[in-house]
Amino acid sequence: MKICLDMRPALSQATGVGIYLQNLVCALSEIDTQNEYHLFYSSWKEEAPHLNYGKNFIVHNQKWPVRVLNFAWHRLGWPPVDWLIRSEMDVVHSPGPLLTPTSNAHQITTVMDLYFYFYPEDTQSEIKRDYKALVQKHSSKADAIIAISEQTRQILIDRFAIHPSRIYLIRLAADPYFSETVSAESTKKILEKLGVTKPYFLFVGGYEPRKNLGNALEAFHLLNEKDCRFVVVGPTRWPAPPIKNPEQVIQLGYVSREDLRALYRESIALVMPSKEEGFGIPALEAMATGTAVIGSDLPVFHEICGDSFYPVPSNNVEAICQAMRLMLQLPERREKLVALGLERVKKFSWNETALKTLELYKSL
Repeated sequence: MKICLDMRPALSQATGVGIYLQNLVCALSEIDTQNEYHLFYSSWKEEAPHLNYGKNFIVHNQKWPVRVLNFAWHRLGWPPVDWLIRSEMDVVHSPGPLLTPTSNAHQITTVMDLYFYFYPEDTQSEIKRDYKALVQKHSSKADAIIAISEQTRQILIDRFAIHPSRIYLIRLAADPYFSETVSAESTKKILEKLGVTKPYFLFVGGYEPRKNLGNALEAFHLLNEKDCRFVVVGPTRWPAPPIKNPEQVIQLGYVSREDLRALYRESIALVMPSKEEGFGIPALEAMATGTAVIGSDLPVFHEICGDSFYPVPSNNVEAICQAMRLMLQLPERREKLVALGLERVKKFSWNETALKTLELYKSL
């Protein structure tokens, strides 16, 4: 069987979708040596990463500009990816909610979340232009849809009238890298390199409105702890929200996986007051490193994190501040969440994600 995955989101500075692809393909390479995988990369500026997944994984490095190809695929349904890679496929897997065009292959989409559908004003570029307008049509045409949480699965059923038999619930996981033992000395050197001093809270997710960084910063300002810092990690494609205490806020932008692991490990807590999440990989990453999580009181966080996080209303700055104060001043409360998180994260693995995805490929 020939399987094509659209790997474009896994190029440099990968976030949610890109991290999903990187870990999925890595796990598939460990469990499947029989099927032929075609990894489709395309960028005018970037080259595909040089990774050796195995002889049955073939990398296609194209030079179509992302915006040009997205417009052609989303609006025209052309050109077929089979034509671009010069090989007929059996399965074509899009990591987003819109189909990757193909000549005759079965088509799968992965729906990470549907925030773009309900709040298009909080999105940008192709997502704002195409996703809300086309997601219903593409979902109806897909042979199968992967939903990464029960919440997303239920929205697809209720809002888009997709038959449950066509939706496959396949959850994600934290990269095992974040669970590895790291020396205190190496972590200390990384923090020194980044200019980060303890104690500090950590935010991972960038500036997009959905991540609700503004309320996190407002809560930190209200905390009024002069010796504490607030570290922000993530892409800076959106303007930063107002910062009232800039001398205490450290904006690092996108950091390496090694740096991120160190930042998780030494933080008081990860603060995730998101307005909406499809899954919340940073929460699992934080738990894997032994870090407490303060997260929005969203159904998806309860689904993924269980009782191993501190829930707060995303729109209540005072409640977020109070949670931060508890984590700072009551270490026994924080350690209890850490212990629960270390157990909770064991329920998720990329191996299981890959096994279920491979089972889906074979069923089509």
